[in-house]
Amino acid sequence: MNKVRFRAVAAFVWRYWWRSRGMVGAAMMLILMATLCDAFLPLLVGGLIDTLVAAAAQPTADQVSQAVSALVVLVAVTACFHLCREVSYRFWIPVATLTMRRMACDAFARVQRFSADWHANTFAGSTVRKISRGLWAYDTFADVVYHGFLPAVVIVVGISANLLLHWPLMGLFVLLAVAVYVGVSVALAVGYISPANVVMNAADSEMGGALADAVSCNPTVKAFGAERREDRRFLAVAGRWQDLARHAWTREINGSVVQSIMGVLLLSGLLSLSLWYWAQGQASPGDVAFVLTSNIVINGYLRQIGEHVRHLQQSVNELQDLVAFQQRKPLIVERPGAPALRAGQGRIDLVGVGFGYGNQRKPIYRDFSLSIAAGERVALVGPSGSGKSTFVKLLQRLYDIDAGRILLDGQDIAGITLESLRQAIALVPQDPALFHRSLAENIAYGRPEATQAEIVNAAKRAHAHDFILRLPDGYDTLVGERGVKLSGGERQRVAIARAFLADAPVLVLDEATSSLDSITEAEIQDAIEALMEGRTTIVIAHRLSTVRTADRILVFEAGSIVEQGTHAELLARRDGRFSRLHAIQLAGLLSGEAAEENAGAGT
Repeated sequence: MNKVRFRAVAAFVWRYWWRSRGMVGAAMMLILMATLCDAFLPLLVGGLIDTLVAAAAQPTADQVSQAVSALVVLVAVTACFHLCREVSYRFWIPVATLTMRRMACDAFARVQRFSADWHANTFAGSTVRKISRGLWAYDTFADVVYHGFLPAVVIVVGISANLLLHWPLMGLFVLLAVAVYVGVSVALAVGYISPANVVMNAADSEMGGALADAVSCNPTVKAFGAERREDRRFLAVAGRWQDLARHAWTREINGSVVQSIMGVLLLSGLLSLSLWYWAQGQASPGDVAFVLTSNIVINGYLRQIGEHVRHLQQSVNELQDLVAFQQRKPLIVERPGAPALRAGQGRIDLVGVGFGYGNQRKPIYRDFSLSIAAGERVALVGPSGSGKSTFVKLLQRLYDIDAGRILLDGQDIAGITLESLRQAIALVPQDPALFHRSLAENIAYGRPEATQAEIVNAAKRAHAHDFILRLPDGYDTLVGERGVKLSGGERQRVAIARAFLADAPVLVLDEATSSLDSITEAEIQDAIEALMEGRTTIVIAHRLSTVRTADRILVFEAGSIVEQGTHAELLARRDGRFSRLHAIQLAGLLSGEAAEENAGAGT
């Protein structure tokens, strides 16, 4: 098996077992005791056969007593085997379920903390598939070690030791044959079967990602009548998985054929040697029965070893994703012992900030400085790619800056906890993502401890209370995945209610009304005006008409502020950039209205 991969996975699993070491140790001890009982069965069977053969003509009372005693011991050892095994399961099952729960929670927590770029570039469906597949891969891995390799090692060593004591040549033959069998099985698993499984797993993740992508975008599929096209696309992805799976599984069958041949050769060798010893007068009928029973036991375990090696290699391949999640370091980490943000009024200062995305040659910001007073309403405008959204991402510390400092109420955001920083910033995005939970839970997401009365009050302030009461289950209504059961305006009201309830000192409105019609926008604008009251507000807007009430408008271009002032001051600069942007948007709006009037006249 690939040493690096296997060692990484083994260490990963061991860390979880160590957390439950008492129960793991008890389970391992019991399964080993059960296997030792199994290892002694061939010897006991051989002794019983010899006793019966010796008393075949006219059994004496002593011989009958010996036969009964041998039978009692055989039954007792068999009963001990079953008892130890069944009791061991009572320890193993709790360990398995607890470990799988811990793995799932750890992977979830890890993924939650990966960067925004990672999530943007990774299919959610593939991530879910990797975690769920990794959990069941652990189940296979643990069962193979617990039920497979440990008992097999005990059986092979125990029976080989018995054979060595009676017939050294036969014992050496068994050890050599087992070593060859295991060596060939491992070589097949690593060099022949595993590469095909790795490719098949990648195709499996691709299929899960394609499925999630199409299902989550079903409204778009329906809008374009593209069901058949998506069917064909998914059929191609599934077809690729089918080809690779067939190839991988065929290799597993081929490996099984080789192992069956080696099993037949082992049986032939043991039978030949036992008959030779018998012919030489060095083995009794009971000894031959002992050898035959030993072969049956060993062959059963070896046949399973072949399967276990394949399953172990496959589980190692599938556990790699969970190991990779654990090994991947989050880009944004808190400093050890970082304090929480001290409550303040929301003053923001950027001092000499430098920042660039890793996939871009030129930095967005170079020696960028800006101060926003507590309670000030600031609008960020400018063309796409000018640095407006980056400003907010850096303020939330979704990325770390390359130079300079960002201060919130005089505190460097790099030195405080991420949780306290982000809880101090309420975000209302253009397209709010809601959880498939109740409306009450979505509104209270920023303050889960809020009372029902506080939730209702926030909904009223956001003008969401009335439409919520019209829903079948009111505040208990489930909104569907990402809030698909609600209209755009309703989702926006819920997001605003969430921001009201969060009551953060800093408010960010990221194109909060740009996707709404003018009537809905006018209704929501009142709620937004109330929300901005008394908070430091940052408004990102492409529609310049929405920033008239801002205390200050910052015009961004290529990561720099090229103009700033009030709406009236900037419009007064006839040759200014804001004035030109405003004129272009106004011309587009007027031409659109003229087109609508002409269309109406035509009807």
